[in-house]
Amino acid sequence: MAGTRWIVSLTVLWIVTVETLGVGPTQETGSSSDLQEVRVGLLTSAKPSNDNPSTFREGLVVSGAALLAINDVNNREDLLPNHRLVLSHQYDTTGDELGSIRLLTSQWLEGVAAFFGPDQTCATEARIATAWNLPMISFLCAAEEVSDKEKYGTFARTFPTNKQFSKSVVTLLNHFSWRVVSIVAADLPKHQSAKASLEETFLLHGINVMHSWDFESPYFGFVWPTMKSARLADIIEQTYKTTRIYIFLGEEYELQAFMEDLDAKGLLDDGEYLVVTIFEDSFKPEKKDSFLTGGLFNKEGFQPKRVKYFRSVLMLYYTSAMNPNFENFQQQVMYYQQQPPFNMNYSLLDNLHLKPIIAENAANLYDAVMLYAHALNSTLTAGDGIRNGSSLISHVVSRTYQSITGLGRTIDANGDANANVSVFTIQKDENSTYGHIIAPVAIFQDYNDMQVYASHAKAKIDWVGGKPPLAEPKCGFFGKKCPPPEVNHTGKIVAGALSGIGLIIMVIVAVSYRNWRYEQELASLIWKIDFEDINMRKNDPFGSRFSLVTTDSRGSLFKSQLYTKVGVYKGSVVAIKTLNKKSVDINRSVRLELKIMRDLCHSNLCSFVGACADPPNICIITEYCSRGSLQDILENDDIKLDNMFIASLVSDIIKGMSHLHVSVIHSHGNLKSSNCVVDSRWVLKITDFGLHHFKAGHQRDDMGEHAFYQNLLWKAPELLRNTHAPPEGTQKGDIYSFAIILYELVHRNGPFGNCALTPKEIIDKVTYPLDPTMPFRPNVMEVEDCHECLLTTMQECWQEVPDQRPDFKTIRVKLKPLHSGMKSDILDNMMAIMEKYANNLEEIVEDRTHQLVEEKKKTDNLLHRMLPKPVANQLKRGMQVVPESFDSVTIFFSDIVGFTDLSSRSSPLQVVDLLNDLYTLFDAIISYYDVYKVETIGDAYMLVSGLPIRNGIRHAGEIASTALHLLAAVKEFHIRHKPDEILKLRIGIHSGPVVAGVVGLAMPRYCLFGDTVNTASRMESNGQPLRIHCSGQCRDNLIQLEGYELEERGLVAMKGKGELLTYWVVGQDPSYQRTAPLEDPSDIADNIGTRQLQKSPGHGSNALELSCFPPSTPDKLRSRNNKQISCPGSETYGSSQHVLSVSDADSDKEGCFLCDGSQNNNRRSSLTDTLQRTDPEGFIIDGMEEESAPSDPLLPNITDNPKIVNDAAGRHVGFQKNSVLRSSKERDSDALELGEVNGDRVKKTSVADSGIGSHGTNSRDDALQLEVYL
Repeated sequence: MAGTRWIVSLTVLWIVTVETLGVGPTQETGSSSDLQEVRVGLLTSAKPSNDNPSTFREGLVVSGAALLAINDVNNREDLLPNHRLVLSHQYDTTGDELGSIRLLTSQWLEGVAAFFGPDQTCATEARIATAWNLPMISFLCAAEEVSDKEKYGTFARTFPTNKQFSKSVVTLLNHFSWRVVSIVAADLPKHQSAKASLEETFLLHGINVMHSWDFESPYFGFVWPTMKSARLADIIEQTYKTTRIYIFLGEEYELQAFMEDLDAKGLLDDGEYLVVTIFEDSFKPEKKDSFLTGGLFNKEGFQPKRVKYFRSVLMLYYTSAMNPNFENFQQQVMYYQQQPPFNMNYSLLDNLHLKPIIAENAANLYDAVMLYAHALNSTLTAGDGIRNGSSLISHVVSRTYQSITGLGRTIDANGDANANVSVFTIQKDENSTYGHIIAPVAIFQDYNDMQVYASHAKAKIDWVGGKPPLAEPKCGFFGKKCPPPEVNHTGKIVAGALSGIGLIIMVIVAVSYRNWRYEQELASLIWKIDFEDINMRKNDPFGSRFSLVTTDSRGSLFKSQLYTKVGVYKGSVVAIKTLNKKSVDINRSVRLELKIMRDLCHSNLCSFVGACADPPNICIITEYCSRGSLQDILENDDIKLDNMFIASLVSDIIKGMSHLHVSVIHSHGNLKSSNCVVDSRWVLKITDFGLHHFKAGHQRDDMGEHAFYQNLLWKAPELLRNTHAPPEGTQKGDIYSFAIILYELVHRNGPFGNCALTPKEIIDKVTYPLDPTMPFRPNVMEVEDCHECLLTTMQECWQEVPDQRPDFKTIRVKLKPLHSGMKSDILDNMMAIMEKYANNLEEIVEDRTHQLVEEKKKTDNLLHRMLPKPVANQLKRGMQVVPESFDSVTIFFSDIVGFTDLSSRSSPLQVVDLLNDLYTLFDAIISYYDVYKVETIGDAYMLVSGLPIRNGIRHAGEIASTALHLLAAVKEFHIRHKPDEILKLRIGIHSGPVVAGVVGLAMPRYCLFGDTVNTASRMESNGQPLRIHCSGQCRDNLIQLEGYELEERGLVAMKGKGELLTYWVVGQDPSYQRTAPLEDPSDIADNIGTRQLQKSPGHGSNALELSCFPPSTPDKLRSRNNKQISCPGSETYGSSQHVLSVSDADSDKEGCFLCDGSQNNNRRSSLTDTLQRTDPEGFIIDGMEEESAPSDPLLPNITDNPKIVNDAAGRHVGFQKNSVLRSSKERDSDALELGEVNGDRVKKTSVADSGIGSHGTNSRDDALQLEVYL
């Protein structure tokens, strides 16, 4: 130790002397040369910085090596011909990172092509050099991060790192089979760094670290108040029971203290314990006996017990220089230290007779320059430039070179030099002062990326126990690895042998039986199905094809979408895949496939039922999933898929494919959305996998080019390029197909979305992309509201390189965020999915019902334009419309005077436009009145009022008002192509009896028959333009109705009639002209009371009233209040009758009906049902027989609907049977309500106490109004 302290003191004195003498860089005078100069820079610390004055200045002891190496390179003709290395004048970093960066930048501005150094810091400088693409070779920096060639691509170093040293430690431990160790390290940074490197390396090589302890350095062996770490003796006490091999990191005197504590514990006596210590320094010859003397403060000299200590120690040092001329090298370095730009002055040291120190790291600097020169020579030979750092470093890595120390060195792939490490231990030496020295016994050598332990031939380790200790006792640290001793094992051995033989025999028998049974299963036909056993649906020779989502509550199947052929086998619905091949060779391979398919079972794989192998019905039978394929579901816009649905479907695909990939089948090969089927519980299952030998030879139907390429949209590009791709595909190909399915799920517009290309064009782009770095894939920019993890995973799964695609296990982890918010219980999730599906179905049903109602309305409107509404309703019920005689109706005829001449002066299209405009106007006006348009023929227009619903004599007023309205409107009508001409409308009206009925089946028409029609036509033809010609019968009705102004025309000769007295209708009460469409009177039958019954003009103050006949009826009614409803000539009853009936004309039936309040007599008018043409049926009294009646298709949700019942004069209203009148208990008014006898939904009709007057005015205070409440 005294020698060591002397060397340290001498070094400090030499550095102070150099500073005192003002050593510093000077300018080098350039010399002219024909050679191309390559300027290089040195980065080292020579002067202390203000921020870090204590930094060791490595440049004072190594700098000259750079000039020496440059001089040697320039003097060699075989190295860098035509080039000359020149060192930059600037070299001092002051040991500070900022100073190093500033110097680096200055040298770069000088045009420096390479950097040597720095020594203290290097990470930032190496990163900058990489950015500049300039090489940097360090001779001292030990930072671990710069080994990363992705970030530091132009950095290398000739100084070995801690990891390189750790490799030697691992080699030593492996050589002696020491796999269990404990680490004890001082808390200084260099030892902690070495410890971390060891622990990382041990972990990689499977060496078990039982304990890892730190102690405070410097270590004095006693405890003081501020001491934070344990004493070495305490560490030993905690670890010795489970440790035999210690790795010690500390100073030399601390190692001596550790060995003393081990010996004090008695652990060094029998050679069971050993210490491996590491010194990251070269072994100095003067240290060969320093370990045998005292510690840091002990000057007692040689102590014999140290020999015992160090027999149990193996010391690892860097191998010392083996070059016999190495001392001459140090002299040359010292010479160049004194040359520009360094100009070191050693005169003071010479006066003190002190020898300057040249550090061994100078050899690393020399090696760095020489390594650069050789690499630059290779770079130039390869044709690259001088400043191409990445190319130059590529010639540095993996290069082996001879160091100036005489040792062979190698630069590994990370740009780090390997460590030349030797093992030292105590050896006997009679020539030494103490009889023992520390000497090398082995060296570590690198061979083909492997390091071996090589022993010296003349030196052997003097093991205390005569052999290397064990890392762990044979029976373990606690004796648990050794069984207890037994005295006599013969019986047990025999028994064991017999048992073993018996067991072997049993195993052989079991294996043989298993193989026999396996062959029997292969030979069996358990998979075979007779095609005749499959029940196919009638009228479908190929089997039924069912919908995926059109199932009712009982699981019924409907044929709205096709996805597979379906039959019933042994009571179960199965899917049938027919193979177009002539025969199947049932060989061993096919039998093996069929057995594998039978044995394969997973909840997300479609179960294999069997196969038919008899021509021509060769097919595969599998489980049927009622909701069809995933492709069908995605194409059905009615099915809404939220995040939970998508997460569930994706999870099912992953689980099914994961199981398939680990099974014997190994891969799918044809995964696509149409091969993912969904059962009734919304569980997705994979189908159409396996059985490739069975399917071999299957000839697909000629599906056309579009369909052929459409089926390839899910196939991976590498399989598309391979013309001999296996039918089972690959697992990576399945991952690609899964990505396309994911895109279908989130986009719902096919595998490639809105791409305008044809399937063939898409396949061409996928197979042979224009740019391999940007392969053609579906456009993810079209996807909206998609979970981020889905998009990321999708893009990873369709990578062009198959090896870059994740497997399904990894995909499941990546898509885990997709399940956030879902319930952990699978049953709860299934119930939630079914609930959402049920809600979705309800919305679909509601929407379809609404569409049905709207379409029905359109159909009804069209039908009602062709036929009167009551007649149309009878035809819809399938009833025959019997011709009916009407006592009094009014008919309207009109035509256009001069229409023939106008037509001759117009084009056909202009005539059509004229009539269309005119009749559109007419149709709008007649909707205001109770009239029916019979037909139009050319310019002739025919109307009628009073049928099929009788309206008393109001028909005359309705026709007259309509005629006046049309006449006024035509005077304002403008012809588009003849705007100056006025149409001359001629009108004739007549009242009388007619017979009406429906004529024809293919296109039925409602026609009128009788002389009244002819007379009305004669009235029109004998009329005058722009006037209304009225017959005498019609005139009498108008006079009775009041409010119309007529003029007598006189006698007019009529063809077939003689002379008739006729009239002109010239006006009416202005209030009679209507401005809004009139409700269809037949609607009263379906919606009684929702509208006020319209009176014809001049009809008087009539109102509907409830009448009951005969007087005995009240005895069968239950009255609950005293409110009376009166009807002239009838009995009066309370308004809360429980059940009422409208009887027919026979007096022996009892009941009540609505009557016209204007008739004040005691005679019941004859009731006629204009809808059914039978004796009318109305409210049935309690206890009377009830008969079923057809429901009204206009109201499909109501079982029993009220129908209108009129008498001959149109004044009586009745209701269909099975409907009752009940009092309204919930309302304030005392009204009669119509309800259903046996229906759940009630249609209520009430008779309220409000008047009904003509044109919306009240004419009678006690009149009745009918209302309907749905």
